[in-house]
Amino acid sequence: MKAATDLIHQAQSILISGHLRADGDCLGTEVVLFHAFRALGKEVRIVNPDEPDHRVHFLMDQTPVELWGGPGTLPEHDLFVICDCSTLSRLGGMEADVRAANSDRLVVDHHLMAAEDESLWTARVHDVTAAASGILGVELCEALGIDLTLPLAEAAFVALATDTGWFRYSNADERAWACALKLLRAGVIPDHLYRKIYQQADPGHPKGMSAGLANAVEFSEGRGMLASLSQKDLSASGGTLEDGDDVLDLMRSVHGVDAVAFVYERKDGIIKASLRSKEFADVASAANKLGGGGHVRAAGVTFIEGVTLDDAVSQVLDVLQQELAKLSS
Repeated sequence: MKAATDLIHQAQSILISGHLRADGDCLGTEVVLFHAFRALGKEVRIVNPDEPDHRVHFLMDQTPVELWGGPGTLPEHDLFVICDCSTLSRLGGMEADVRAANSDRLVVDHHLMAAEDESLWTARVHDVTAAASGILGVELCEALGIDLTLPLAEAAFVALATDTGWFRYSNADERAWACALKLLRAGVIPDHLYRKIYQQADPGHPKGMSAGLANAVEFSEGRGMLASLSQKDLSASGGTLEDGDDVLDLMRSVHGVDAVAFVYERKDGIIKASLRSKEFADVASAANKLGGGGHVRAAGVTFIEGVTLDDAVSQVLDVLQQELAKLSS
């Protein structure tokens, strides 16, 4: 932590970013650090490679978040901070600009770090035992002597709550609850944030969920369940579906099911798969076999262009069956 705080104190202009389609933990951590560094008198900007998850857009009401404008448009900075990932490839097209910049780099992340990525960082706030990167952001604030103002605390709570499934997942440990308590004492109102994140869906969402679940199948003697959805079928349903979180939660609620997957076609034709487990299966291991990654209980895969939905379904089904088979051996 000291190497990170020294780096921050030395910096004058700080650029914060995170992975593609920033989720609650990524954007929340960015916002936490934005306000913390501003409190130190630093020049700070958040520039993301693309639009964040629509459910957490409200975090930008009080915090400016810019979108990368293309090659050569990265603002001048002497410290680059990446949140909720530790590999520059997760920046998409921004990667080349960040690599070319003559600046120090700090990572704030709780995912596993590949050995080849360790040399990328001048300093690291990295802990895979943290339930969310947002916890590390709060701990960094404390190390810097920064007060938890309400905008900062709300962003940290969004990061923590979204990555723990609103404290339902096994990663909601004592450290996570202790952090949540600090944020409540700073003025966070949990039900207010819950409504902003989870109760703002458009009218087509229920139909989209129905389409997503229409062809759900069980496998491995009922211990696994998989659903898939093409853009054609989604359009025919008259529904909308931004991601598969609700579909995954419903499948995971079935008695006896431990591992679930939702394989879907994005609007650009690329196939993605989201994998979750309830208690036993290591879905990160399954995702790694397909070039993806994530956590033991939550992982994902983005397939290369040209892979069809049927091909992706077959591959995901195969790796999940392998993981579930390990539990029986």
